[in-house]
Amino acid sequence: MKKLSCGLVGVLALILGYILGSIFPLNIFSSSQTQHPFNLALVGDKGIQGDSQLQVTLKMDNGSPLGNVEVDLAETPGQPPVGGVALSDEDGLAIFNVQPGNYFIFFNDENFPQNIETPAPTPIGVKENEINQIEIILKVR
Repeated sequence: MKKLSCGLVGVLALILGYILGSIFPLNIFSSSQTQHPFNLALVGDKGIQGDSQLQVTLKMDNGSPLGNVEVDLAETPGQPPVGGVALSDEDGLAIFNVQPGNYFIFFNDENFPQNIETPAPTPIGVKENEINQIEIILKVR
């Protein structure tokens, strides 16, 4: 009977480990600078967050602002790091507070408006002690 209960406890531990491993993959404990599944930031992981401001303005080719669009910022296009995601407001303005450096502005195709052409990644240099600005003109498909 003792062997049966020990075996049952072992099986339950394996099942629980499998379930928890599916919810919280081990890579959330890595030291990489990328944002992790479920947007869980590592404690102390500041990503690219900093004191330099980057203002990205989204406008349609007719001059009207494009609001409520996710704008991504990273050293290379892909999964944006902590501090590398902003949402444009009703004036088309997305604001990032990041470390000085060279980045790319890009967009998430999964939630980008279907009727607008997704622009290619745009390189931008963010300088310290300046308000860095860029305007991106978008076109209807």
